[in-house]
Amino acid sequence: MRAKRKSVKNSDDNIIVGLDVGTTKICVIVARIKDDKNIDILGIGKAPSYGLHRGIVVNPNKTTDSIRKAIEEAELNSGVSIKSVSVGIAGHYIRCIHSNSAVGINNAERIIQEEDLLRLLEQSKIMKLPSDTTIIDVIPQEYIIDGKDGIFDSPVGMFGIRLEAKVNIITGLVSSIDDLSKCVTSCDVDIDDIVLEPIASSNSVLDETEKKVGVAMIDIGGGTSDIAVFKKGVLKYTAGIGIAGNLVTNDIVEALGISETEAERIKREYGYAKVSEILNDAEITVESIKGKIPKKSSKSILARIIQARMQDIFELSAIEIKNSQISNELHAGVVITGGGSLIKGTKELAEEILGMEVNLGIPTGLTGGLIKEVENPIFATGVGLVLHRLKTLNDNSRYEKNRKEMRRKSLTVKSIFTKVKQWFDEL
Repeated sequence: MRAKRKSVKNSDDNIIVGLDVGTTKICVIVARIKDDKNIDILGIGKAPSYGLHRGIVVNPNKTTDSIRKAIEEAELNSGVSIKSVSVGIAGHYIRCIHSNSAVGINNAERIIQEEDLLRLLEQSKIMKLPSDTTIIDVIPQEYIIDGKDGIFDSPVGMFGIRLEAKVNIITGLVSSIDDLSKCVTSCDVDIDDIVLEPIASSNSVLDETEKKVGVAMIDIGGGTSDIAVFKKGVLKYTAGIGIAGNLVTNDIVEALGISETEAERIKREYGYAKVSEILNDAEITVESIKGKIPKKSSKSILARIIQARMQDIFELSAIEIKNSQISNELHAGVVITGGGSLIKGTKELAEEILGMEVNLGIPTGLTGGLIKEVENPIFATGVGLVLHRLKTLNDNSRYEKNRKEMRRKSLTVKSIFTKVKQWFDEL
């Protein structure tokens, strides 16, 4: 049973919530919509994550309990009763498939409407997939009207009789998505949307200029590291690798023979991802297991352990970025984010391995509320989920407005033809 809520107000239509279910932590971000571009961060909820392995639910009961604790903390911090959430999903099982689709424009004016875009995207989903795989998202790359290509913005309002699109189909395992969804709904909340975490994180740490000129984002989480490559304002490629912060911690545990808690502590306090970045090597004291005599180590020894695993992360990321086939067109370089990016020297190691400029991605563009509290890479996905939900609501509102406007124009045109016909009939 869920604990009884205390001193919280009912949610309203202006409340949006992002739920980042990570392998090591659960993060909940509660926000209120100010207008179509701005939000106020009202509250944050965090809890250790149990029951997941590399982004996949392996113990539903533990995962549900972890999610519930984070939600309840967010409710208390924000004073809002959470009714629904946008959920982030990631993992090495995520795949990106390139596809094409086409539809005819069937109206008298030959004007492309929102309904035509919806038909086009639905058409692109008609493809043969393995029975254990489902489509998470369809991301248009380019539109083609009557053979004219190079159209990257919405073609609504343009003229044509044939509309084509090059799209990226994002797929994932049915069982993994269903398991996560069940854990979330078991906490008495509905799901507004399921969003690919790299897309969510990009909303909070990348700006539109970076996405247009070309940029790769590496989100280093606890269980997985997610790669997303953008060009001309759209997602061109995404992939996940099963190496991240957890394995760095595990390497420290095995190498020094200490507890996971102690390994995580010294990683945060003394860790370097690149040995050469240590200016003053120093001895560090490490707690032994079960209260034995404390052990002695050094920053350089710890750094060598960390660097070996972080090199794996960036070498595999380099392969995935190359697989995007536009690695030479990333003029904005690489942005690293997520909790794993906070280890000192990570930026320098990434630049050495990737061979391009690397910057740290911190949630930006927020205007009110707990801004300072979320200006940290560990909140990139949670804040991004809220921003993605805001964009979705705006898109839906714009769609309804355009649909009504097109219907009004259509009726106006029909009335003019009717009037002209009447005049000719009267002659």
